[in-house]
Amino acid sequence: MSYGYRGKILHVDLNNRKIEVEEKDDTFYRAYLGGRGIGYHYLIKEVSPRIDPFSPDNLLILATGVMTGSPIAASCRFAAIGKSPLTGTAAESEAAGFFGPELKMAGFDAIVFRGRADQPIYLWITEGKAEIKDASHLAGQGAREVEDTIRQEMGSKRIRVAQTGLAGMNLVRFGNITNNLGHFNGRNGFGALMGSKNVRAVAALGTEKIEFFDPEFLRKTAQDYARTFKDNPQGKTLFVYGTTIFCEILSEAGALPINNFRRTKLDDSKPVSGDTYNELLLKERKGCYSCPIRCKRGIALEDSKYGVDSRYGGPEYETIAALGTNLNILDLKAIAKANEICNRYCMDTISAGLVIAFACECFEKGVITKADTGGLELRFGDPDLMIQLLEMIAKREGFGDLLAEGVTRLAHRWKVSDQPYHLAVKGMELPMHDPRVKVGVGIGYAACPYGPDHMNAPHDTLFFDEKFYSFQSVKPLGIYKAMHPTQITNEKVRAYALLDNLWKMMDALGLCVFGFAPRGVMSLDLMIQCLNAVTGWNTNLFELMKGAERSTMMARAFNNLEGFTIKDDQLPRRLFDPKPDGPRAGEKIFTEEEFQKGIEMLYEVIGCDPETGRPSRGKLIELGLEWVDELGRERQGV
Repeated sequence: MSYGYRGKILHVDLNNRKIEVEEKDDTFYRAYLGGRGIGYHYLIKEVSPRIDPFSPDNLLILATGVMTGSPIAASCRFAAIGKSPLTGTAAESEAAGFFGPELKMAGFDAIVFRGRADQPIYLWITEGKAEIKDASHLAGQGAREVEDTIRQEMGSKRIRVAQTGLAGMNLVRFGNITNNLGHFNGRNGFGALMGSKNVRAVAALGTEKIEFFDPEFLRKTAQDYARTFKDNPQGKTLFVYGTTIFCEILSEAGALPINNFRRTKLDDSKPVSGDTYNELLLKERKGCYSCPIRCKRGIALEDSKYGVDSRYGGPEYETIAALGTNLNILDLKAIAKANEICNRYCMDTISAGLVIAFACECFEKGVITKADTGGLELRFGDPDLMIQLLEMIAKREGFGDLLAEGVTRLAHRWKVSDQPYHLAVKGMELPMHDPRVKVGVGIGYAACPYGPDHMNAPHDTLFFDEKFYSFQSVKPLGIYKAMHPTQITNEKVRAYALLDNLWKMMDALGLCVFGFAPRGVMSLDLMIQCLNAVTGWNTNLFELMKGAERSTMMARAFNNLEGFTIKDDQLPRRLFDPKPDGPRAGEKIFTEEEFQKGIEMLYEVIGCDPETGRPSRGKLIELGLEWVDELGRERQGV
């Protein structure tokens, strides 16, 4: 008997409208853990190099982790995996909420979509069965209406819906997938990939209890966590403010993007502070499945010209920065409206904000004019313009049709790809943390297989003081010495490699990093005890870290076949400029040469060729992935 997972993968052939179920054994789950590991396993086996991401030959995989759906706090996540429409790399994006546990309770650990439906469909899953349903009548509906319609059709308000919206169906390259209207597979354009397959939604109703090896241990641990997590300052802060507190923290540190990364510190951060947010917007604190942290924000906005549908939730830090400070907008009510538009149409707020900022700076510098924008005068600090452009992007109307392609494609179109305001890596827009203050984050932006991701590894600021709980919590990884956030050293590179693996392990298991060390309260030792109570595996940190490394190396091997090398691991030029303001203003934190040496050292540390980035044959054999090496050689004709 399997514990924690179903042992069943749902395969959906959209070309022929056929559904099959594949059964997997314990060995498969111990090797790949779930989530990203399952996804990359199928992706590298089946998707040939150099295909267009919108080709029917691309796969879209939605996969839970082995701990998804357990009663332990923050064990609710699932991953979307495929070849990204934004970057062209093997890519992933994790989401929290409720859909992951519901999919597992409906009978499946993962779904693999192949081909393209000849008309819009949604997939209905319950009681271990799946059915393809017509979705033509959902055309033009917002995410809320789609969720309500499907629940009404299938007869239950308990149904959980993961869907793409108007942006995804219109192939906006940063369209995302939402579940429960406020939880997102946000980055890398998986909503567009879903839309390219004519899949509007996946609806699941769980009726089957997930079996656990030691449910009593899990029950007691969950109760203890709910009672004590606020005793830790990190847990309490997340409960009180969610992520909205980071505007103040990052501004004070000089790491808050402002005016398209040309400034990093606000003169006054109060208008976008966590306290101001709670005063102006906060209606309730919302949580994910089985999680008492409740870091999500439910908002109410009644006394404003910006009417906001509260079911779409409130903006979090990345959105406040991308659609706020980086556009020189400090009006939280306008930002809340922009957030609602993105959520209604299923569109990544980070990429949306960055592409608008890029266009504004290009207009400011004379790269484009009103002749290019359809008569619009682009400028920073204009919330009404931002809201207008978001609507145009989602609908691919006028100038919005160009912006829907993302920063990198526009930079090439306008012949400014070599300019410092081209703020993307591998085709994906930068998240809202200036890496001049967090060098490890910068290494992650550059070296992550699928582009810059602020959730790639724990941030440097957690590890500069040996007294911090976060630092003490990672000693089991062999990190014994505190590191300054702005230094590029071999120790920093080694620590990044270990911490990257740690968070990738959590992603594969279906865990949210806010629940577990070093970012959250639960220790790594207790987390592993919980995993063993879920599965009965008697596993350890070594085996789990190897499982995470296995999936990362599959992604790197896939990307190498796509033509990506270490030369693609470059930060935008602006990030090598001296700090514009804040602490160490006027100083050049690191040079391009210093940074590049750090990237080369990273590849040596993780067992990849420092010139090409390709995983070494020895590393793949060590991980039990000799088949990946053989597949690569076969496809390259070696």
